[in-house]
Amino acid sequence: MMHGNELGAQTIRFERVYKASIEDVWALWTTKQGLEEWFAPEGMSMEVSVLEPRVGGQFDHVMTAVGAEQVAFLANLDRPPRAWVSGQFIEVEPHRRLRIRFDIDFVPGVDPYPYDMLVELHAEAGRVRMVLTADRHPDAESTRGAIIGLTSQLQRFELAVAARTKLEQR
Repeated sequence: MMHGNELGAQTIRFERVYKASIEDVWALWTTKQGLEEWFAPEGMSMEVSVLEPRVGGQFDHVMTAVGAEQVAFLANLDRPPRAWVSGQFIEVEPHRRLRIRFDIDFVPGVDPYPYDMLVELHAEAGRVRMVLTADRHPDAESTRGAIIGLTSQLQRFELAVAARTKLEQR
């Protein structure tokens, strides 16, 4: 079994451990309500329009800058505050593995390109170890932005997991 980085050297990798059920962690990745709780980085909001968590299924959403800093950052890059993002589920193994391929076709002056995000979940005695591997972008500035964004998203993910765990303990 390979534990190497399957997506190649051009990736960003995060590993987190949550005191949670595998079902809760999976739901945060595969339900509209779950994704809308955390998938947008700080200062952004996200609305899921299509979500079909099966191989070949669509994952379409709108990401909107709502924070002053994020709006200014995008304006500075000559980018609109709202992006329509289209993706597709490439791999779906319930409670174990998800690979989503997004079409990055909303960056002015940049040819569209695929962007993969792989999530691997490992249930370990009342905890879930989550490994998130994402492609780097073609340019350093976008990759830097992605690392900041993903770090923020994972902070929100942690809060969403904690909120669900608290509800279940009532």
